[in-house]
Amino acid sequence: MKIDWKHPAIIAVTLMLGLICILFYHVIFQGQVFGSPDTLNPKSAGIALNNVYAKTGEFPLWQPWIFSGMPTAEAFTFISQLYFPAILLNLLFIKGLFAQLVHLLFTGLGGFVFLRSLKLSQFSAFLGGTAFMLTPYMLTMVVFGHGSQMMTAAYLPWIMWMTVKIIEKPTLCNMGVLAILMGFQLQRAHAQIAYYTWMLVGAYVLFTFLWNFRNTEEKNSKLIGLGSFLMAALLGIGIALLIYLPSIEYTPFSVRGGGIGGGADYNYATSWSFHPKEMLTFFLPSAFGFGGQTYWGFMPFTDYPNYMG
Repeated sequence: MKIDWKHPAIIAVTLMLGLICILFYHVIFQGQVFGSPDTLNPKSAGIALNNVYAKTGEFPLWQPWIFSGMPTAEAFTFISQLYFPAILLNLLFIKGLFAQLVHLLFTGLGGFVFLRSLKLSQFSAFLGGTAFMLTPYMLTMVVFGHGSQMMTAAYLPWIMWMTVKIIEKPTLCNMGVLAILMGFQLQRAHAQIAYYTWMLVGAYVLFTFLWNFRNTEEKNSKLIGLGSFLMAALLGIGIALLIYLPSIEYTPFSVRGGGIGGGADYNYATSWSFHPKEMLTFFLPSAFGFGGQTYWGFMPFTDYPNYMG
C-alpha cells in the first residue's frame, strides 16, 4: 500500500512532532529528565516493581515502599501496566516520558481530526489541534509529573469526534471505536479528567436529543444514536473494570475512603479544586502570582497557572 505523504493528517502530525521535538529537545535528544518531586517520587517507587514485572511477567500485587505497604492495583500505586495501549508502547520500547510525548502528539492529532470533522479548513484544524496540544495545562502536566492527567485528557477530542459521529451515524463500528476510546481513557486512571470528558459529551448528547425532540424523524434517528452512545459508554466502563473493581473493593480500607462518614473530609477533597475567581488566570497568568512562592490563590500551593494562551 502506497502512503500519501502529502495527506493533510500526515503533514499535520509531522509538524506537530517537530514542535514537540523543539519544546522537549533536551529530554528527547540529550537524555535529560524533569526534576519535579511528582516526577521522581513515583518513578523511584516503581523501579523495583517494573523490574519484577519485566523478569517474571507477573503483575506485582504489593507495593512495599509506600505507607509500609499497599496493594498495587487497588490503591492505584502501580497501574500503568494495566493500561492496554502501554502494552503496545512497551513492545515498541516507548516508555516513561516518551510515552507521555506520544500521547501529547495523539492530543494534537485528535484535535485536528475532530475539527476537520466539523468542516473546518485544514489550516484552521491544524491550528486548533496544535493549540490544544500546546495548551500550558497539557505541557505543565508533563513537566511537573502529572502525566496521567495529560494522557487522560488526550482522549477528549477523539471521544468528542466519535460522539458526534455516533449521534449522526449510529453504526456498530462507530459504537465499538467510541467504546474503545472511552475504555482506554478510563484505563489511564485519572478519573477526574475522564469525568469532565464524560460530562461534556453527555451534555452534547442530551442537548442534541432535546433539540430534535419535536422533529419525529430526527427524534427517532437521534434516539438510536443516544442508545448507541449509552451502549458504547457501558462497554467502555467494562473495558476499564479491571482497574476500578479492585479499587472499589479497597475503598473502605483506604485513607480517603475509610474515614468517619465513609470518605475524605470535604475540605481535603476540594483543597485543589479550581476556585471561580482563578478563572482570571485563563487570560492573565499572573493574576494570582503565577506559581511557586509567588502564588497567593485559593489552593494550598501550585507551580503554574491554568493559562489558556
